[in-house]
Amino acid sequence: MVLSAHQPCYLPWLGFLNKIINSDLFVILDSVQFEKGSYINRTKIKTAQGEHWLTVPVGKDSYKKKIYEVTASDNTWTYKHCILQYDNYRDAEHFRPMVNPQPEHYLIHPILNNIKALLKGLRISTPLAYQIDLNIEGEKQELIINLCKHYNADAFLFGAKGRDYVDVDYFRSHGIEPLFQDFKCIEYPQQWGGEFIPGLSVIDALFNVGSEKTLELIKGGYSVR
Repeated sequence: MVLSAHQPCYLPWLGFLNKIINSDLFVILDSVQFEKGSYINRTKIKTAQGEHWLTVPVGKDSYKKKIYEVTASDNTWTYKHCILQYDNYRDAEHFRPMVNPQPEHYLIHPILNNIKALLKGLRISTPLAYQIDLNIEGEKQELIINLCKHYNADAFLFGAKGRDYVDVDYFRSHGIEPLFQDFKCIEYPQQWGGEFIPGLSVIDALFNVGSEKTLELIKGGYSVR
């Protein structure tokens, strides 16, 4: 059984969803510390000026809290994000706004709602679990070991950067094989011309090439012309 886990990400990039597809179970790490400047509450889209961050505003003390405790500090952000999506993607063939216009008090709710909507729309059937429901604690690699033992997983899928910090021997001593994702964003048609920008939110691909070809991109199938 291949387990994987990650902090929830707002309108995540293709690699996040590739990790889910290649796992038998994916754990949302909603009980770890919130990280300022991470992809938890922000994502990138493409505009006429290039990359642009869509950020859900949070309180100044959010870095002291666990993710599920963080609240949005401005209830107008959903409206602003809808406008930005419309302004930059209205001419895209498959444009359909991907934001719930109703404001949510806790950050985790709109993020999880969007992730679940994306998985449903892309027909990705990997089951999700939530750390908050498991009462499993630990720091970094210890947390991963504890999750694997809880689910009797014999492999854990890390992102590509995991190679820089994972103690492979430590995991193998616990009967868990560390696997490492090697995802590269395949080029696809984007709005506004210019050079292709990898690492954008999945909505950039969805709006430009539709759900079927976006799923192919996530699986790493072939280049979309």
